[in-house]
Order: sequence, then C-alpha cells, then structure tokens
Amino acid sequence: MGDEMRYVGRLEVVIGGGRPAGVYRWLSRAHTESVRRELSAAGWTAHVLDGRGLADAPGLFDRCAKVLAFPAWFGRNWDALADCLGDLGWLPGKGHVLLWEQYGVLARTDPAAWRRALAVFAAATESRRESGAAPLYVLLRGTGPTDGIPAL
Repeated sequence: MGDEMRYVGRLEVVIGGGRPAGVYRWLSRAHTESVRRELSAAGWTAHVLDGRGLADAPGLFDRCAKVLAFPAWFGRNWDALADCLGDLGWLPGKGHVLLWEQYGVLARTDPAAWRRALAVFAAATESRRESGAAPLYVLLRGTGPTDGIPAL
C-alpha cells in the first residue's frame, strides 16, 4: 500500500499541474498498468517506451513512432521527432505521459544520441507548454544519467 500511495501522489503532481510539463526522473516503482489506469481515469494517456536494448538514434525513432503512433510522414530523424512530439494531435487525452523505462541503456550505448534525445524531449515539452497544447511529461525510470534532470 505504501508504494501505491507514493505513486498516486507523484501522478497527482503531473495530472494536477503541480509541476510544469517537462522531463523528469521518476522514482516510483509503480506497475506500468497501474500508471495507465490512473492516467486514463483522469483523461490522460500513458505511452510506455521500453528502453531495454535501445542502442542508437534509429532505434529510438522506431520505438517512439510505434509507441506514440506517429503518422506515416514521420521522417525518422531528430527534426521529425521534434515535429511529432510538438504535435501529437492524433492522440486522445487531456495530456500525455511518456514513461521511458530503462532510459540509461541509450545513455550508455550512444551518449551523443542520449544527449540529443534529452534536448529534443525537453524542447518539445516546453514548446507544447508555450503553445497551450495538451501537456507532455517525459518520465525517465531506471538507472542512468541524473545531471540536470529533476526528480519527480
């Protein structure tokens, strides 16, 4: 019960707007399906990005395209990723949470791709905030770089 209570409190910060949309390390061990249910009950959508075996930028592009149901025009490059993340108009929900499990795998195998991905995700969450689009939170879970990434 204790883990569930902490988990609900952390998601309340997201759903209730207690923290601005952005990229955060998520310290919860809540089960992925519990996360989906909680967000869905609030009208939000959870998207789980499985980072196991994610070793390079093309792999990230492919997984994001699948998880976020990117349109056929997605060009599988950094600019196209930024464009799609900035839009997401094809997805239902008052807001979106991308839960990136095992994010540290990409950081270890391709540090340059990791840094670029982090910058693209951060810029997308900020531009969505500024434009009034449905919020996008990117929650990083697992072990990996922590420098400059606030915990939630």
